[in-house]
Amino acid sequence: MTDKATGLMWSKNDSGKGMNWEAALKYAETSNYASYSDWRLPNVKELQSIVDYSGVFPALDTKMFNISGITNEAGHKDYPYFWSSTSAGGEKAMPFADYVAFGYAVDPKGEDTHGAGAVRFDTKMKDGPNKENEERINNYVRLVGDSK
Repeated sequence: MTDKATGLMWSKNDSGKGMNWEAALKYAETSNYASYSDWRLPNVKELQSIVDYSGVFPALDTKMFNISGITNEAGHKDYPYFWSSTSAGGEKAMPFADYVAFGYAVDPKGEDTHGAGAVRFDTKMKDGPNKENEERINNYVRLVGDSK
């Protein structure tokens, strides 16, 4: 589906499972969703452009998009975080990437600390350079591409 305001084409379905950042990149780069092969991970601003900040849960137009359900750390019904292509963490190596919460943005105990639509970051893989702060390293993917 194409967002006429941004000129971006989005996948209606998400990846259906969580994966680390490198696997998410590969998933996007090798996807042939809806017979298109030029998908990519959205940058954080692109991903935020589809967040519904009106207070709905999940923070997404579910008439336009399908979103997987998950159970969060507190055992509550929730919705996933989605990886962006936006990286940070230093000049030589960029060990962190941003992701966006389309459900609750929880702490390790499952308490909502930032709310739906929050942007967070984490290491790109398990046992990354800041592994003591690993929270969500297996996030979902929503594919994006330029409109056709």
